[in-house]
Amino acid sequence: MLRLAPFKSDADHVVALEIDGAIGAQDFTNIVSTINDRLEQHDSLRLYIELKSLGGMAVTDTFDQIRDAIGHWNRFDKLAVVTDIDGVRTATSVLDKLAPKMACQTYRFDARESAQQWVIA
Repeated sequence: MLRLAPFKSDADHVVALEIDGAIGAQDFTNIVSTINDRLEQHDSLRLYIELKSLGGMAVTDTFDQIRDAIGHWNRFDKLAVVTDIDGVRTATSVLDKLAPKMACQTYRFDARESAQQWVIA
């Protein structure tokens, strides 16, 4: 499941997502629609992802599908990933090197508040 997650109401420039289990095509469609709406209001956005588990999809495939689903990937300047899954943490650090225009940080769930503060700032 991929869905919009609750986030601070005064941070409309942050798209907060939650991933827990398998992700379906309709999940991406819903998210992309929200992102496109927000891009009409903001020059750039930030992405905050809480990733609890992945089902039926490799970590790199998930990031690739998110990137491919979002036609405006270059309009994201920060990505915060909150997860305790070591493979995802590694994939995010690789993504940080592959996407030089976007700062990427990973956090464990016990540092969720720090992740939220970083992605907003």
